[in-house]
Amino acid sequence: MKLIIDVHVSDLQRAVTFYTEALGLPCRVYETDWAAITVGDAEIHLYVDGGVTHSVEFYVDHIESRVRALAEQGVQFILGVDRPKAIRVDEQSITEFPWGKIAYFYDSEGNELALVEDF
Repeated sequence: MKLIIDVHVSDLQRAVTFYTEALGLPCRVYETDWAAITVGDAEIHLYVDGGVTHSVEFYVDHIESRVRALAEQGVQFILGVDRPKAIRVDEQSITEFPWGKIAYFYDSEGNELALVEDF
């Protein structure tokens, strides 16, 4: 069984460029109205007609180094201090919670994504 998350996009080419170049993920399928981005054993399907617009999270080890690497690729992180149970936000915009850390950002289409590291 494989996990697939459907994400809504307005501009498929721009979205594929973001996911492949900024996030460094491979594109397995590219059609006229959708694309499949590989994330480990799972996939993100980018759809012009359909999909979610927030709450896609990537579990990572060493969130600080991942945030630095993505910031170097032009990804801009947003503050999560207003989130329920947020404790603080550091200088890299990484929000600490009682259970771990999250770094929130938007993809090229305005969908909210996040890197997550548990304690």
